[in-house]
Amino acid sequence: MPYDLKATCTAVTLLMTSVIGDAAQAKDTLDIQSAWPLNMPASGANAAYLGESLNAASGGNMDVTVYSAGKLVPSLQIFDAVQQGSLDAGITSPLYVAGRFPAVQLFGGIPFGPDPVEHAAWIYDGGGREIWEEIYAAQGVKTIPCGLMTSESGGWYNFEINSVEDLQGKKLRFAGLAGEAIARAGASVVLLPTGDIYPSLEKGIIDGTELSMPAIDTLLGLEKVGKYYYPEGWHQPAAMNELIVNMAKWDSLSDESKALIESTCRSVNLTSIMSTVSMNAEALKSFEEAGVEFLSFSPEVLTALEANFDEVIAEQAAEDADFKRVWDSLEAFRSVGSAD
Repeated sequence: MPYDLKATCTAVTLLMTSVIGDAAQAKDTLDIQSAWPLNMPASGANAAYLGESLNAASGGNMDVTVYSAGKLVPSLQIFDAVQQGSLDAGITSPLYVAGRFPAVQLFGGIPFGPDPVEHAAWIYDGGGREIWEEIYAAQGVKTIPCGLMTSESGGWYNFEINSVEDLQGKKLRFAGLAGEAIARAGASVVLLPTGDIYPSLEKGIIDGTELSMPAIDTLLGLEKVGKYYYPEGWHQPAAMNELIVNMAKWDSLSDESKALIESTCRSVNLTSIMSTVSMNAEALKSFEEAGVEFLSFSPEVLTALEANFDEVIAEQAAEDADFKRVWDSLEAFRSVGSAD
């Protein structure tokens, strides 16, 4: 039979088209919304870094788009959108769903708790992450630790806190367990998204707020509307943000993409905590230059808040089996470290 060049070329073309088509179909796409502006140090920058790193490291096998706060859904609704599948994924904080799943806030930050290294060690190597994943999996959501943060500041206030009585009747922006502890001191606690904090403090809608570390606080210009600054972050000596992915979407990703996301989030953790050391120092200097008065919580106030926190922990553990599991896991891990 004579060689049919035309038929051979046609066959090769069809084969290449099929291969290219299969490759195109194999590309994993992921839309991620951050709970914070992408220009925000650490929290927001982590999301931007994650997207850039995944696109660069995947060799074209992933197409990740990262959206800034509020672009697709309100920041405090990211979990709901991911759970429902209207959003592939989000970079957010487990503190934002504390009302629905009290146990997970222990992963986001613990008043009077461990420092960043110990906190991350418990999550990764002390059994914390396994429980965290189980709680979210029951909701159809995959969670990955993604954004280790150093201590937050104690917050900005337009009144002095010299005693527990000074907190009574004040309206404060706080989140999670710390919010419950300070509410027991007589404060009225509200959870506001980042963009609402400055105008609320400026207009007197709230009397004080915690937000984050100095480098983030200065981005919002809180030194312009907060008279007193308390550097000690009793409420969050460490924090861990999270990448949450709709479970069906996660299951659809290739094993290579899943592994890359996991390893990149570990890289995010290191980058996050290293990136703000000098920025925090510069921010503190700028606060002083702006005329902000630095104050410290008195031992009386800290003792009272810690006692309130202990009450909250005891009640939550008694009411919620998952909360007890998480708290017992943390306590067991810390006790081993203390014994050493």
